[in-house]
Amino acid sequence: MIKFVYFDFGGVLVNYDDVYTKVCRDFGLDRDEFEKFYRGLVDDMDVGKVSVNEFWERCIENFGIKNGKNYDLAKSWVSNYKIIKSVQDLIYSVEGKIKIGIISNISAEIWWAALENNWMPNVKYDETILSSDVGLVKPDRKIYEIAQKKLKNIDPSEILFIDDKSENLIEPTKLGWKTFCFDQLKADKDILEIQKLINLE
Repeated sequence: MIKFVYFDFGGVLVNYDDVYTKVCRDFGLDRDEFEKFYRGLVDDMDVGKVSVNEFWERCIENFGIKNGKNYDLAKSWVSNYKIIKSVQDLIYSVEGKIKIGIISNISAEIWWAALENNWMPNVKYDETILSSDVGLVKPDRKIYEIAQKKLKNIDPSEILFIDDKSENLIEPTKLGWKTFCFDQLKADKDILEIQKLINLE
């Protein structure tokens, strides 16, 4: 019996394929060059070593951006999200029936911008494990151990973790969790499978 469901954020609750679109359009930047620059720093951002504001300051210097000092990159970033409605509907449907939480590789500023701009279902999250808060990223086993220790009186076999990357499911499976690799391209089908896992037909 599943008593707690941990959801990944990006790729499960929201599609984030176009997060570079607005900032590149606003400042006439080449998307591929911007993405390459971002990829060089994303690991440090995800563990909280580099903030979004610090990343943006480096962007201003690297790309010679003018009039970008007061730009809110986090807000711009999340404005390009697309809600994966079937997953968010599922979360609303299980509210009050099962405990839920988040495990996400994400910087704090992006997370709070997503919350403030209503990209998250407005429900009570019993636990929220953000990589930038704990200084660890999936698929590091330690981040799942932290998430597991947060849950009192819940056996590992009673935890379900939903992520869109199979490599992020290896360690929680070893810990005894139930896992599900979500594919947003077949979201409706996957939701039916998840409902079966948590006995919500």
